[in-house]
Amino acid sequence: MKNSYSNSSGTISEPGERRDVYLGWLALILAGSVVLYRPWIALASTLILLVWIIGGGLRQHFARLRSHRLTLAIVVFLALNIASLTWSSDPASGVRYLTKYHYLLLIPVLATSLRPAFRRSILATFSIAAVVSALTSFAVLVWGLRLADAHPGNPSVFMAHLDSSLLLALAALLILSLILYSDLTPRFRAAWACCFVVVTGGLVINIGRGGQLAFICGLFALAVFWARQRPIRTVLGAVTGVVLCAAILWFASPRLQVRIAESKADLTAALTEQRYNGSLGGRVAATIVAGEIVREHPIFGTGVGANMAAFKALLDSEFEELKPAIYWYRHFHSQYTQIATELGMVGLLSLAWIFWELLRGPYTDPHTRSIAWILGVVYLVGFIGEPYLHKQIPLVTFALFAGLLSADTLDAKPPGSSGNLRDQRE
Repeated sequence: MKNSYSNSSGTISEPGERRDVYLGWLALILAGSVVLYRPWIALASTLILLVWIIGGGLRQHFARLRSHRLTLAIVVFLALNIASLTWSSDPASGVRYLTKYHYLLLIPVLATSLRPAFRRSILATFSIAAVVSALTSFAVLVWGLRLADAHPGNPSVFMAHLDSSLLLALAALLILSLILYSDLTPRFRAAWACCFVVVTGGLVINIGRGGQLAFICGLFALAVFWARQRPIRTVLGAVTGVVLCAAILWFASPRLQVRIAESKADLTAALTEQRYNGSLGGRVAATIVAGEIVREHPIFGTGVGANMAAFKALLDSEFEELKPAIYWYRHFHSQYTQIATELGMVGLLSLAWIFWELLRGPYTDPHTRSIAWILGVVYLVGFIGEPYLHKQIPLVTFALFAGLLSADTLDAKPPGSSGNLRDQRE
């Protein structure tokens, strides 16, 4: 039988099939690049967009995307950001700020073109790349190596520790979801379990606390999701497993204990003594200033590009005592305060809509839905400490997996294949 996609808009021809194969391989390259080789991220992403545009079938794609609510939410979010340039006091900075948001277009592109076999391979490639990253961090820590900017005090080799922490948390939970929901042979299950331990260990020795918090919250969400409609003993066992896992991570890592103690000291100093010199203290100070900006611009914000000018103006006038700690900030170190100051409550609602559609997508397979919840929880928790939608690596990673999940909901598949991740298991 000739392989061709069939849908309500007609049958996509053989050139369209070749295009989707090319896009699948580019997505695979992207899945490894976001973890291990940053220079290829922009190249692979650009090629994906170009191949999709020039490969034909755009009319069919747009017809199918009209019913894709996540794409609609993305379009509204982008439109709001672009419209805000009209009330921004610094539209030139706003335009530069918005350039990275073009990566969000990967979501509808991959939704309409990513074949089922490539979806499975993307998960595996990303997970294996995370294993390599974690092993490299172990080598830096144990042997005292210095690779690029990495050293034993900060063993993140391939990217900044905050970004690495988030991606390792995501990878560890994706591997665990694969173990829980896939009919693996004992050999493959043991191999993936080893990968889970390695990636989780890499997360523990990372100094990025945001990813560690996201991992714990994502682990709890995955346990609750997996235990639904199961016997009470299974539920209790899942909760106990999460608690034991957290305890093991705590007692096995003096580095993690030190980082948590530093976090507690930073917050105590900021909240009770008005000292904001620490990492978390600076974030508290930035939140105080953000609150004043939101009070002055509650509905639509300052407009993209103008919030940091307002930030520095307030530090120069009303919050001079905070200047030594945060005047050098280039952003608010939180996705929530970043968007609240730029786009006000309307912007926060637009962001919430994106994640609402991601979490409630019409997924027909429990494994696929678990991935959606992992992706949503990890990023929503990570947003507390960093504006990850403005950082290339986390933004592209989010778009890649949101596109993968969307491809499953749009069911772009050859006849006779369900397209669900569950049906593509080892």
